[in-house]
Amino acid sequence: MAGPEISVVLATYNRAALLPRAIESVLAQTGADFELIVIDDASSDGTPVYLKSLADPRIRVRIAEKNQGPSGARNLGIEMAKAPIVAFLDSDDVYLPGRLSIPLKIFLSEPDVVCVLASARKFDRGVPRAAHIPALKLAAPAFEWALICDLIPVEATSITVRRDAALAAGGFCPRLRLTEDREFLTRLAKQGGCRTVGDLLWEKTWSDDGLSMDWSHMADGLIAYVRERPEYTTRFARLGSYLATKILVAHMRDRRYHMLLPDFEKLRGAGLIPGNPLRALRNHVSVKKYRRATNNAAGLAQLKGPPEHWL
Repeated sequence: MAGPEISVVLATYNRAALLPRAIESVLAQTGADFELIVIDDASSDGTPVYLKSLADPRIRVRIAEKNQGPSGARNLGIEMAKAPIVAFLDSDDVYLPGRLSIPLKIFLSEPDVVCVLASARKFDRGVPRAAHIPALKLAAPAFEWALICDLIPVEATSITVRRDAALAAGGFCPRLRLTEDREFLTRLAKQGGCRTVGDLLWEKTWSDDGLSMDWSHMADGLIAYVRERPEYTTRFARLGSYLATKILVAHMRDRRYHMLLPDFEKLRGAGLIPGNPLRALRNHVSVKKYRRATNNAAGLAQLKGPPEHWL
């Protein structure tokens, strides 16, 4: 008997209330022969009990003995996957129709593509909005630069990859709990190109206790990310400075004044903010201008790699 065409890796931790909705959205998919691998990252709520009640033969469950974080849990799923294509799903998100069949068709017809990123309907505190990614193909160098420069949105539920390429890239970095998806894809881009899909294939819901909503760790998260990607303090120092000042600007915008000075000191100590405030301002303005000009369908379609004057 042939194995599944595509494996879905769902890593979860203490999301017993949301997990059934996520799983049901996978089981409702049509047009693809799939398996669903659920990795319970040592939950302490009712998640293990719920998972033991599942009887669908397409579901495989692994309960981790200790919490490994999202990267480690997803890596377990990649290792377990029987299919040559792997899609990811966060337990507070859901798949929409076509989430598996559309990327699968792309992989079957375009052997040089190692990643497909799908657009989403996003709910921010209950308010829906369509977050479309321009539908295009990025060659490997353009894909890598688009990730480094944060020109395309990256969230785990958006990602579908070739399993062999994911393994060759080393999987997700277990040392990261923030921006681990972008860091993984930056390494994956060495393996091939990316196709982005304009169709809304999944829904994103931010949980108040989710890692991406915890601004108290954003500076530490960026510093950890840059530790894995040191080019943000060398070749692309102006980009690293921009990412750092974005955090400080967000603190001021949202009146988190108590976090401003501590995070400034952390980011400066990590080499992400230059000692000259005017240089930091110029970096922020120049990168923002470049991103505004490039972060659209026309700009992305012409992307080759980093601008020569940034090298």
